[in-house]
Amino acid sequence: MGEKLNLEKELIELQNKLYALHVIKDEVWAYHPANPDFVNPIRLYEDLRIDIADVERKINDLEFKINSLN
Repeated sequence: MGEKLNLEKELIELQNKLYALHVIKDEVWAYHPANPDFVNPIRLYEDLRIDIADVERKINDLEFKINSLN
């Protein structure tokens, strides 16, 4: 029974690894020049910086409002 459990554990680990590799492959495809819906990583990076700053500002505003109610 120990051997079967080890083999099942190895199978699950390999299935999880295969899934993770497919996720990475799909993410990389977004930036591949052959992709007709190619994502420009430079533009995406700048857009993400703007979005992050916006969310951080909103968090700070909410924290200030919450703290002022105390």
